Amino acid sequence: MQVHLPTSVEEAVGLLGAGTLIAGGTHVLPRLQPTESLVSLRHAGLAGITTEGATVTIGAATTLAQVGREVEFLRDAIESIASPTIRNLATVGGNLFVPQPHGDLAVCLLALDAKVHLADGREVGVLEAEGLVTKISFETPEKWFYRKAMRRRQNSASIVTVASDGTRIALGGVAPTAVRATAAEEALAGGDIDRAAELSVEAADPFDDAFASAWYRRRVLPVHVRRALTNAI
Repeated sequence: MQVHLPTSVEEAVGLLGAGTLIAGGTHVLPRLQPTESLVSLRHAGLAGITTEGATVTIGAATTLAQVGREVEFLRDAIESIASPTIRNLATVGGNLFVPQPHGDLAVCLLALDAKVHLADGREVGVLEAEGLVTKISFETPEKWFYRKAMRRRQNSASIVTVASDGTRIALGGVAPTAVRATAAEEALAGGDIDRAAELSVEAADPFDDAFASAWYRRRVLPVHVRRALTNAI
């Protein structure tokens, strides 16, 4: 095993392919093979949060804990993720790549129509992220709705996660990746929250795991969508 520690984005790009990219490591390290090499982004200058007007830009290596402290409307979402110890290590960029039912921040970023900035200069959507992510940017919403159903208060994966800016609705825990509930969004645009909740199941492709069955996720999804959309943060 080799551990590479690039000190710039350019150096990190040059090391692509030399090992698995890692920032906080909360998802990668438990699954690491004994001979697998790493490219750590800890010192690559990718952490920090800036705000210009309504635009928030977050470096990919910024910890979830820092986001919770500095981006007020996302605080409840951040505090619903894992435990304080994990949040002090886990990063924004890493959260884009963890599979559901984890990745609650990615669900929020999808609802915000966030732009993912890649090292090659491209800007892509949350579901199109691949390669070396340098930062994420989004507009602060006028309204924000968030709800997560889980087995216990901390350190639990999602059964259902709902995030919305009042226009877009993103779901987690109910499909292999975070998903947009586009049919539900159309109903929400017409002011019909109950109909939006009913239509949210059209976006679901639920699965069985240790936290809940596919049947249960589909059954409770409309309940949590309705509750989320009637309680703005």
